[in-house]
Amino acid sequence: MSDAMKIVVDDKLVLGEPFTKAASEFKARSPGKSALVLGSTGEVGREVVKHLMASDAFDKVTVLARRPIEYTGPNAEKLKQKPADFENTEQLERDFAGHTHAFSCLGTTRAKNGKDAFYKVDHDYALNAAKAAKTAGVEHYSNCSSNGADKNSMFLYMKTKGEVDSEIQDMGFPRVSIFHPSMLMCDRKEARLMERAASYVMPLLDYVMPGKMTIPTSTVAWAMVNNTFKKVDTPVAELLTNKQMLDEFKKSQ
Repeated sequence: MSDAMKIVVDDKLVLGEPFTKAASEFKARSPGKSALVLGSTGEVGREVVKHLMASDAFDKVTVLARRPIEYTGPNAEKLKQKPADFENTEQLERDFAGHTHAFSCLGTTRAKNGKDAFYKVDHDYALNAAKAAKTAGVEHYSNCSSNGADKNSMFLYMKTKGEVDSEIQDMGFPRVSIFHPSMLMCDRKEARLMERAASYVMPLLDYVMPGKMTIPTSTVAWAMVNNTFKKVDTPVAELLTNKQMLDEFKKSQ
């Protein structure tokens, strides 16, 4: 699979004892759960897949993606792959059927693909997927959004993210979790000039305003998966900020 996205779980993946304990308790408390990941070949999505597989908390982890995945790591037999068609809502409903948890990490950028393509992926596809998940009976929907997301914003990116957040929260999932990371830090293979420059500047600003400016993609994924293991009284809709994700990760180490 020359075009396959390689995902490797190795000893560089940092989970922490509280994470592994919570995963074990979740599995004992809620056996037979299954997860589906959207955007699994993106920067955050790949990390979510790693954390789900390493946790061993789910009987099945399905990735819905346009590129095949070549996975190396624990519990490989639990990983299932399906081709993604976010315009075919009936097929999406069939893809979500039988899954109890969903992790949406869909997203592109206006700079990379233009305004129309950005809106189609980050708004239309994101909401098509969420609606299909709701129809299929998903219990817990976790959505990776963005810091500053606001449906009333004058900026397209923030407005689009805010509109999606608002609609997902109003769909009536038993539990919905929205994550608002700031600038994502990772070894992006196709980083653009401004992103490379920001990768040097942002950590300096983070020193002045801790927890506000940046966050590693691995920490976002850790927070999304770890949050799933928490026992909560449903229905609940929650928003987790950049600082909350960072603080919880640091406390676990």
